Amino acid sequence: MNQVLVRAIEHKQRLRFLYNGKPRLVEPQCYGIGTRGTELLRVHQVQGGSEREPLFDVAKITGLEVLDEVFVRPGPNYKKDDSAMKTIFAQL
Repeated sequence: MNQVLVRAIEHKQRLRFLYNGKPRLVEPQCYGIGTRGTELLRVHQVQGGSEREPLFDVAKITGLEVLDEVFVRPGPNYKKDDSAMKTIFAQL
C-alpha cells in the first residue's frame, strides 16, 4: 500500500505524475486493489488526457509528486465504493 496516495486522498491534494510517458495532473478519488490483483488509482484528471475519471495502474506511475494544491469535492462522476476495486485502501 502506498501511504503517499492514501494521504493525498485523505487531504484532498492534487498529484502530478507520468503515466505511459505522458504528464498528468489529477485529483485522487479512490485507491485500492482491482479485481485482477493490481493496485489501482481512480482520479479526476485535470490535465494530461481526454478521459475525465480514468483508472491508473499504480505500478506504471512514475515521478509521483504531491502538490500543495487542494481540491474541495470529488469529480462529477465519482461513486463511493468503486466497483473496479475489490479492496479499497482510501477513498473520498
